[in-house]
Amino acid sequence: RQLNLPNSTPSKSGLFIGLMSGTSVDGVDAALVRIDGQSILLEHTYTYELPENLTGELHRLSVSETYQVDRIGQLHRILGDLFAEASLELIKDYGITASDVQAIGSHGQTIRHRPDAAGLAPAFTWQIGDAHTIAQKTRITTIADFRGRDLAASGQAAPLAPLFHKAMLGAEQSGAVLNIGGLANATISEKGVIKHGFDTGPGNTLIDTWCRLHLGCPFDTGGDWARSGIIQPALLSHWLCDTYFAKTPPKSTGREHFNHDWLVANTASLERYRPQDIAATLTELTAVSCAQSIIQNSTAPSNIYVCGGGSHNTYLMERIEAHSGAYQVATTRELGIDPDWVEAAAFAWLAYARINDQRFDLHSITGSKGEVPLGIIYPV
Repeated sequence: RQLNLPNSTPSKSGLFIGLMSGTSVDGVDAALVRIDGQSILLEHTYTYELPENLTGELHRLSVSETYQVDRIGQLHRILGDLFAEASLELIKDYGITASDVQAIGSHGQTIRHRPDAAGLAPAFTWQIGDAHTIAQKTRITTIADFRGRDLAASGQAAPLAPLFHKAMLGAEQSGAVLNIGGLANATISEKGVIKHGFDTGPGNTLIDTWCRLHLGCPFDTGGDWARSGIIQPALLSHWLCDTYFAKTPPKSTGREHFNHDWLVANTASLERYRPQDIAATLTELTAVSCAQSIIQNSTAPSNIYVCGGGSHNTYLMERIEAHSGAYQVATTRELGIDPDWVEAAAFAWLAYARINDQRFDLHSITGSKGEVPLGIIYPV
């Protein structure tokens, strides 16, 4: 299905690749997208599974305060190689050559996100996955470091996907796009104008961590384990007192805040509860924080279109709907894009925008000042 992109003014169009490795760190999503001035068409997709030992190390790195610089540098190159491999496998699987692709947009792997400066310490955001390596290995122009310029312009540097979510919704439609990855972010658009785009808080990250700890598996398939538990209202209320939930947009967060240490620090006598009851309550935390943040920042009920891995958690989707009142909950399939591929497609689209020197005013999303280009170009 083709989608109108009302804020695109192209000179270079054609095939673009978007690469996304999110906070769940379970694999690299590679999307091949055909883009011109009026439409976008998702042509092909490929998931490059990350080795389990690498996934574990990246999880540790994202919360560690004492990681060796040498190892971070090595992981930067290792991920660059893997991102390049994901792109080449996508191209091979679709039956084209590198010369058929205009550019690759690589989000990179976030290892730390500190958008709120404290005292004399400057704000920063850090994504690894060497773009020089991607460009050299694929022989395709690569766009990376999408977040740095917005941060320099006094923005939160995240989320950036709302720009693409707005394009998906179109010029006249109102609604919210809710992406549930490791963290969750929401875009609230009213008749083609983004009112807000922000991180709502935890998506799958706390649920997944709890599953790995107690079930030895990476996620709660369909939410079945959580469904078997009993939601603990007092515990949920205590968790919702976290200061992040009370912040008004623009705001963004990451695994350096919402992680297992947060869960331990915010739960007295964690061992008192059955593991499945904690799973149920963590799922409820995601559902409540997502639904409430959309309702509180919208002016009228509309549709909520969910994408990301969380869209497959049947129990989570039910709980979001239970807390959404008059809002109708569906997935982004209703907008023409499979919910698994929205984020990767977004970075293909952002690469297209950068190649065409498009500038964005993200004040209503990140709080930045003025129009800025997003991404650095790494030519072949």
